[in-house]
Amino acid sequence: MIPRRKPFVEDLSPPQLRSSTLNPPLDEVGQFIEYICADGDCLHLNSQQRVPLPPPGKVVVLREGMLAIDATPAKGKLQVLDFLVAGDVLSAATVLPAPGVSLRAITRASLVSLDPPSANRIVPPHDYWAFLVMRCHNQLARANIHQLLVGRLETEQRVASFILALALRKERMDSRSVTVELPMSRTDIANYLVINCDTLSRTMMRFCDSGLIERESRHAIRVVDVEELKKKSPLASLLSAMFEKRAGLEEFGSKCQAEARTSEDVDHRVTPLVLTVAGLTPLPATYPHSPRGGL
Repeated sequence: MIPRRKPFVEDLSPPQLRSSTLNPPLDEVGQFIEYICADGDCLHLNSQQRVPLPPPGKVVVLREGMLAIDATPAKGKLQVLDFLVAGDVLSAATVLPAPGVSLRAITRASLVSLDPPSANRIVPPHDYWAFLVMRCHNQLARANIHQLLVGRLETEQRVASFILALALRKERMDSRSVTVELPMSRTDIANYLVINCDTLSRTMMRFCDSGLIERESRHAIRVVDVEELKKKSPLASLLSAMFEKRAGLEEFGSKCQAEARTSEDVDHRVTPLVLTVAGLTPLPATYPHSPRGGL
């Protein structure tokens, strides 16, 4: 009897990530995020904890960790709309208020709620808004790509596009191979791609058997050749155009950081992070779509 192969993507609760691609060392953009978050209210979430969408007038920045945007559009079945990583921005205008929409922490996460009318004193307002608008545009583009992914691509193309997007979202790619963290469960990935969990595992196994990817750990894979992976995805050009503009983004962050330092020289009173939240509170434990013991 042939032994059953272990699923390539395990359906287990993710470990607490201490240092990974989800929380890389601070670069210029990361430091700029720290500057704009200094005037915000901070909320810390444990894995699988939920919060509602930010209310109108609030802007929320994911400072560290990973979040999922969940919805339950029909019959209580959960659909993952997007995975957010550090630096992503949320407002009431960027997420469609569909039935059951909420934010769920995939790993331990830290959110900062910003109140635009009291725009911070450290960063010049035009840089502050330009940065937030740029991040929101990036996320809206991701949403459009996701529509194409689930509406027009075959299963193998969906999985390849998903892995490619995560690889291209890395802060830096120093070689043709890249390690991709997968802290989300197999069920979360399958819900996001709108495919069956077993189909997802079989597809990942085929990619492994062909030498396209390698399993590094329970929650990480290595893409052996990003250029070969691009050949599997019809959306490769769109994903590359969106995610490989990071050089320009880092130049923007470096410029803003320099201006912020100039402002600090004038006023050394840097506002510390406040560990209370105004307008962003955890949902009660009885939230109807909260996962029990992980998905």
